[in-house]
Order: sequence, then structure tokens, then C-alpha cells
Amino acid sequence: MHPDFELYDNAGRSTEQINSYKTHTPTSGDLHRWATYDAAEFTDSLALAESGSDINAWADQMHRARTTAEFYAVTEAVLGDGTSALGALHEFLENAADWCDRNQEPGIADRYRRKADQLAQLGDQLAILGEDHLARTYAPFPAHRTQHGQVPVQAPSERPPRTPPPSAPRRTR
Repeated sequence: MHPDFELYDNAGRSTEQINSYKTHTPTSGDLHRWATYDAAEFTDSLALAESGSDINAWADQMHRARTTAEFYAVTEAVLGDGTSALGALHEFLENAADWCDRNQEPGIADRYRRKADQLAQLGDQLAILGEDHLARTYAPFPAHRTQHGQVPVQAPSERPPRTPPPSAPRRTR
């Protein structure tokens, strides 16, 4: 091959692969492959379902939702505070940061904490989105008004009265 063409013989290679070759550093794919290989014995011993499998079950439930209230119940279970998937992911990132701190990697720990903070901010934004969605649904305009696939809901005055759920017992010390 002519030397002038070697420089341009990168068909099928990504920018990352070309840069990796030039800088003599591994690609992210290399790093992931090496880590997967090195942790194979450990991961094979884990008796856990594939991460994300539970969230898929909730996504399936979303398709069953017929009203905004049912839709909100599903999204709140996944995105809300407490034991939601988003809350669990936040806790996971905080635990990752703690692990990095214990293993003398404070710079990486700080990055995990920043991502946990960003996730918390996203959670706040998603909570506002959910409240906006509910406010539109329960606003005092006609029940037959819909937009792009929204299921019509009864106006609040047309709904049968509902008794509120019992309040949780108060904790005493």
C-alpha cells in the first residue's frame, strides 16, 4: 500500500479507536471488556436479576394505565421519593462514592457524588412535571377535552365522592 494512503485507511474505525491508536490508550470498549473479563468469577456468583429488569415490569404496567391518575401512580412508583427506582439509583451512586472514598479514590468519589446530585435535581424536575400533568388533568375545564391520545377523565365535580384513605398512625417515642 502506498504510504500516503495509510493515513486515510480508517474505514470502519470510530474516532475513539483512531484516537486510541494515536495516543496508545485503550478505548472505552477495551476498558469495559477487560473489566468484564476480570470480574467474571465475581459476577457469575451474584444471584441477582439483571439490573433494570424491575423497571421493565413498571414500564409494562404503564401501558395498562387508563387514566392520568393510574399513569401517575406508575411514574411515582418509579420516579418518586423513597423506595422508587430513581431513589435506589441515587443511593447506589452515593454508595459508589463511599466505596471510592474508602479505596483512596477521592476524585472519582466526587464525580459519583456530583452525578448523584444531578440525579436528585432531575428527580425534582420530574416531580414538578408530574404535578403539572396532574394539574392539567384536574383543572376545571370540560372532561371531553383531550390532546394526542390523552384519555378523557371526569371533571372533579362529576366524580363520585371518595372517602380519604386513613391517615398513618403517629409514631411515638
